[in-house]
Amino acid sequence: QKSSKEAGQCFEKAASLQTNQLKEPDDAANTLTEAFKSYRKDEPEDAARCLEQAIQHYTLKGNFRRAATHKQNLAELYEVEMGDVKRAAEAYETAAGWYENDNAEALANKLFLKLADLSALESDYYKAISNYEKVAKSSINNNLMKWSVKEYLLKAGICHLCTGDSVATNRALESYRDLDPSFSQTREHQLLSDLVEAVDEGDQEKFADKLFQYDQMSKLDKWKTTLLLRVKENIEEKGEDFS
Repeated sequence: QKSSKEAGQCFEKAASLQTNQLKEPDDAANTLTEAFKSYRKDEPEDAARCLEQAIQHYTLKGNFRRAATHKQNLAELYEVEMGDVKRAAEAYETAAGWYENDNAEALANKLFLKLADLSALESDYYKAISNYEKVAKSSINNNLMKWSVKEYLLKAGICHLCTGDSVATNRALESYRDLDPSFSQTREHQLLSDLVEAVDEGDQEKFADKLFQYDQMSKLDKWKTTLLLRVKENIEEKGEDFS
């Protein structure tokens, strides 16, 4: 632990020399990214600070592609090493925007999806929905990506269910069928339709049963399970309100 911290401090001193005495800010930015790597495991706050300085340099130079790559690394540090979902989401969003402006659509979309996943877990459902829908729309005419569209629409639909607004959820499903006519034939669409029905009927058993059936065919991942559990709990609360 001590050696990685010392290495990070040495890189920071070197970067300071490169900036102030040698007037080599490009070299200093590269050195700061080395400091980030040294600090990453044991001193994540110091790692983040160094990488932010390097990113600032790249943005000032107009090198947004490089800045985006480092901002993505920073987002991963916040998410994985620090468990700071809010800061991670902000960093993913910034990096995605920079990639998008640089016409790197695939890289941008990957991060917009990451942003959507984290936003939903933080209960910012509308932000999650808009990002899933954005990526679905940009993927629909892309032969490599269009097979994933049903997954993005399923996730957006689950977020709609989390809002508790079944009118808006049904309207969204209609717009998804317009966007991708083949969506209505998918198991994902069937699941969403069944769940909306169960929610409207306040039928927790039906809700659980439809999920169980779907899970037999396509395993529900942790993200979906977490959010669908919230929807199920909402049905419970509504039922208690009327009892």
